[in-house]
Amino acid sequence: MSGGGLWPALAAVAVLAAGGARADSLHLYSYDPADAATRQAAGPLTFTFRRGLLHTTLLNLRSTEATATAWLHPADGKALGPGGLARAGGGREALALYAVDPAEEGAALVAAFCPGATRAWMAFGPLKPYRDLTVLVIGAPASGGPPKLCRTLTFSFHGEWVLPPGRAMDPRELDRARYPGG
Repeated sequence: MSGGGLWPALAAVAVLAAGGARADSLHLYSYDPADAATRQAAGPLTFTFRRGLLHTTLLNLRSTEATATAWLHPADGKALGPGGLARAGGGREALALYAVDPAEEGAALVAAFCPGATRAWMAFGPLKPYRDLTVLVIGAPASGGPPKLCRTLTFSFHGEWVLPPGRAMDPRELDRARYPGG
């Protein structure tokens, strides 16, 4: 490698090494409902997610005003049947899709966000500080048939929760990077 090409290569290695130290950091972003329909269906929510060097993975959502938590698992658009997210989400396919785990308060979330559904998925755009968020809630009807868009939730960014120094996260949040069942 010539001397002129060495510096960019060393700079790239330094950036990757620095990024590795920050890989898989845990974040909590809080959002307020941006409209009356979202306020009625969801209220303010806090999303816990793991941000890596090249990815972001949502772990759960919590009611900011109550004690309800629903776990989320990355899902493949094929879970929504033919046409995947593009069909079920009204043509919006460039979103990350997550299945709502029915355990704990997940079943109540499915019932509240998508009445009559037996399973639900949520499709998200990127979570970024100071940016509003749109969430598509897609449900599988109890009567069978293909999953369909139940509602679109719109949120305004409220803030980031920061843990005090020395405070540990719930160990479940650190261990749930991937869901084996997809």
